[in-house]
Amino acid sequence: MKLFKDILGRIFLSQYENDIKLKVRISLFYVCFLLIVFACFRLLFCLVYPDAFASLSFLEKLKAFAFGLRFDINIVGIFVGYFIAAMFLPIADKQKLLIKIFTVLMTISTLVILLFLCGDFFYFPQVRRHMSEEIIMAYMEKGLIIRYAFENYWHILLVLFGGVLLLIRAQFKFINKRFLISANPKLSLFKSLGIFLCVGCALFLSVRASFGDRAINPNQVFSMTNSFESAQLMLNGVFTQYQFLMGVDRQNEINQYPFDKAVKNAQKLLLSENEIIADENYPLMRRNKNAKKFENYNVVIILLESWTPYYIDSLNDSAGRGMAKFKVTSNFDAIVRDSIVFSNAYANGLGSLFGISASLTGIPLMPGMVYNANSIDATAKKTALADEFNKRGYFTMFAQSDNRESMQMADLAKNMLKFQESYGLEDIPLKRKYENDIPTGYDFEMLDFAAQKAAAARKKARPFFMYLFTGSTHVPFFSTTKEFEKYPADSMENKYLNTLYYADKAIGNFMDIAKKEGYFDDTIFIFMADHTQGYTRSLNGVLERFRIPFIIYAPKILQPKNIKWTVSQSDLMATIYHIMNFDGDFSDIGVNALDESANHFALLNDGANIILIDGSDYIRHNRETAAESSLNAETERFQTMQENLLSLDKAITGVFKKNKWYK
Repeated sequence: MKLFKDILGRIFLSQYENDIKLKVRISLFYVCFLLIVFACFRLLFCLVYPDAFASLSFLEKLKAFAFGLRFDINIVGIFVGYFIAAMFLPIADKQKLLIKIFTVLMTISTLVILLFLCGDFFYFPQVRRHMSEEIIMAYMEKGLIIRYAFENYWHILLVLFGGVLLLIRAQFKFINKRFLISANPKLSLFKSLGIFLCVGCALFLSVRASFGDRAINPNQVFSMTNSFESAQLMLNGVFTQYQFLMGVDRQNEINQYPFDKAVKNAQKLLLSENEIIADENYPLMRRNKNAKKFENYNVVIILLESWTPYYIDSLNDSAGRGMAKFKVTSNFDAIVRDSIVFSNAYANGLGSLFGISASLTGIPLMPGMVYNANSIDATAKKTALADEFNKRGYFTMFAQSDNRESMQMADLAKNMLKFQESYGLEDIPLKRKYENDIPTGYDFEMLDFAAQKAAAARKKARPFFMYLFTGSTHVPFFSTTKEFEKYPADSMENKYLNTLYYADKAIGNFMDIAKKEGYFDDTIFIFMADHTQGYTRSLNGVLERFRIPFIIYAPKILQPKNIKWTVSQSDLMATIYHIMNFDGDFSDIGVNALDESANHFALLNDGANIILIDGSDYIRHNRETAAESSLNAETERFQTMQENLLSLDKAITGVFKKNKWYK
């Protein structure tokens, strides 16, 4: 009983130190400091990437700065608000221990915010929006990113970490000096609780717009503006990444389009006149019902890291008019002249994972699927293109110039996607002496290695199927050798052009071996970029940001021509099935890119948004409302495209969730 009374006395009768002023000062410091940091980064975006916001007037930018405070306050509340609230708990702290602990935690949170803001700032030119889903891919490639950050931005990291230590030291000094001064008189428990509740309410309101509203989310930005550029200026990268991570498990549930109706619409869009649904229990799995004699061609797919039409003279619309000739892709330009060229081809996303998944498995990863996929999702069965070739006695091989562990692709290719052999950087011997160790690998050696493997298969009278992923043109564009310094390495663009020049020579060497070893005439070479390169040049607008090179080079087999209808990486599997006359089943959110009568479109992932491109028209959608479109929302064309977009998204995510993608 005595112990019980003693506890009650300590809780209800004790007087608590009146350190409120000190706590308020510390709290206001962190809140104001972080709000100023967010404002400074917005200003940096405007100054460093002016073309991204060129369409906005001064007043619109000012409005974005003002409205952006709402999203900044939300992140401040989430990252430091809880520590502030905990600091105001009515707990005796005579040794100043708790207040110092929470000060350190707030300082660490501030560092985390700064690191996320820096990452978002440097990544912005690649995608022309704030990071969201990319945070998952960044985690998967954390080793490369950490190495890259320390090698190229060590001075920034040094300043950040040094600043954190100095801030902690200054705060401790401030606390030691001010704590005793502010400690009298003492407050009762009830007054302390009242202050704590007020702080808690302020924290709650920082996360939610009001007591009755749900937590603030990125879609609410479009209630403030109908401009995508203005929305990007209002938002901040920490907010978009945090919101994606917190909502990743329910990303696919946002789309309320009826699943059964979505599947039927998707089937109408995907099925050509000579295809059927192979099994009604697998609603997106198709079969070529008119498959004729199997064509015994070799097939080589080369996925090109960050190749962008603007820098390829034969694909740059202005190059022919003497405006932009970079002269770094002479071998590829010669190939283009004798190829089937898809002049309106689009990447399914702005990261390598999207390109690999769409082109190799036929699955365009929708928002939320990257997290669940963990690379290309070992939990759901999918079409193994290599296995179709395996059944017909082909030699099948996957190779990437990057490390085997990059996106776990080397293991996935062999164990899940059924390639007989798979290789990465560690497996490929160097033939040249390079100026730098290139973490993403060496295109010349990788393609030369693959060419020799193809020659060996040829000598054994075995046809072959290869999927090869280059990497030397990956940011930060390391120098290779003096031989390939076409331009002075004094800018990001020139460094990229030099790596492009090197990669082009590697392709030229690959083709020379193919001709020398005698397998050129009966091989179909398919070149496709994984995504565009945004670091070196401003890529504005949906069409420009996602448009990639995509060509089929087989002059002895397929007649060269220029195809102008919309295609994407997702069309690759269906196209190969029809060229080769496979009679097997396949699941693919794409159509035969060579079939003029098919419904041609491109379904894209843009972070938390999805995009549908059809001809020159497009719709960007957040699964609740259209965020941007080239069409008037009142037109029938808009309504049809919106329905098609939501149908495809719902069908993919719903079928995938039910594990009914492929039998």
